[in-house]
Amino acid sequence: MGKRITDNQTLGELGETAVRKLVLEMQFIYEPRGRLEAGTDGIIELRDPKSGTPLGKLLGVQVKSTESGQYIREDGRGFEYLLKPDDLKYWRTSNIPVIIVLWRKSDQTAYWKDVTDCVKGEERRLKFDKGADIFDDRCADRIGELTIDRRTPGVFLPPLNQGEEAIINLLRIKLPDEVFIATSPFGSGRDAVPELVKHDNIRFDWVIRKRRFVSFFDPREYGTRAIVDLDQVEAVDTQLLALNDELDDTNDTMDLLRRAVEHQTSAQLFYLRKDRLFHFKATGKSKSRSYRYMANVNETSAKVVSAYASKKKEGRGYVRHHAAHLRFERLADEWFVVVDPDFYFTQDGFQPHRYPEALLAGKKRLERNAAVRGQVMMWQHLLVESGKHEIGLFDVDTAAPLLQFERLPLIQLSQAVPESSWNRTDPRANEMEALDLFEEGGVE
Repeated sequence: MGKRITDNQTLGELGETAVRKLVLEMQFIYEPRGRLEAGTDGIIELRDPKSGTPLGKLLGVQVKSTESGQYIREDGRGFEYLLKPDDLKYWRTSNIPVIIVLWRKSDQTAYWKDVTDCVKGEERRLKFDKGADIFDDRCADRIGELTIDRRTPGVFLPPLNQGEEAIINLLRIKLPDEVFIATSPFGSGRDAVPELVKHDNIRFDWVIRKRRFVSFFDPREYGTRAIVDLDQVEAVDTQLLALNDELDDTNDTMDLLRRAVEHQTSAQLFYLRKDRLFHFKATGKSKSRSYRYMANVNETSAKVVSAYASKKKEGRGYVRHHAAHLRFERLADEWFVVVDPDFYFTQDGFQPHRYPEALLAGKKRLERNAAVRGQVMMWQHLLVESGKHEIGLFDVDTAAPLLQFERLPLIQLSQAVPESSWNRTDPRANEMEALDLFEEGGVE
């Protein structure tokens, strides 16, 4: 019988060629190992896409090619792959990271995984996500991270993928033209509240400090007339307070802005003074609720209150509320609100949870860039909507909101933020994984 090239040899060569092309499209350097290889088909060297400089950071790649068959437990979302014991033993001796790339000829798909990223408790089994583990230029930074020796402080790896649009978590605040200032018989807001609650038509979006009352509304038109000296009420230009460099005026402005937001969003949110945290209200005991908002140009919705039942004990679940810290900052001659998304946990939608820190750690472990971005956009939408004044047929006497909010334009980043670095470099990652709170249905 004469010499021949088998179909498997041809298929293997096609797979390596396809992967080499993909590596070059990432603007990396690919060097095949040749005939004398025992478990790595090639070496990838990272390269700075801007300067073209090779970075001297290497990793091995093993390509596994298949004609058209399905992988283990494959469905629309992912599949599994079982490593050979000899391959795994060989890769463990390597002094550089090794990835495996699975290439399928029939649909020209390629998926990758770090060979050490195995299913917990099964070192040979890899679990692939068809959305997250596609082998193309979008995974450049994740691959680059594998080459970093985290034991060495100050290691820097330049971003290797392309740019993206970034949303700014600031909103510009449009202040009212006037602010009302008066003297008060009370030295502080704490002193004034017992008297205020004796009256009707009261509101709390005002500040009293050192016997000075400040608000964006006329206190003579509400129950607040009881806590001011009526003959001393004066409307002044807001800028005289808000743009003054005196520390007392700056503190009063920040406090007044926070109270005004609390008043405007009271139909949707609770404010926790101790935690300085706004969170979505529950509409019923252990009941979920959604909030619709505009994300870019499309309307979408988010489950802002989510009830979870315990898998261990009936009636011992928890409720997660979308929340945010709102910080007010003055930049030059303008005021802005900084939105920092967070979560708040209760036992039934109303009673605080006994172990919120543990639940929060579990949730943060699951967060990704897209989720945080969506939360920022949701909070921005809520604040912008709270400043709108739409008068209906029966709302002719409805007071206009005191504050309006304006989104800032998106900025174009020259490089995208590496997605996986958020959780892979977290020093608490192992602790969070051990807790595994969300899969177990919460803390008991």
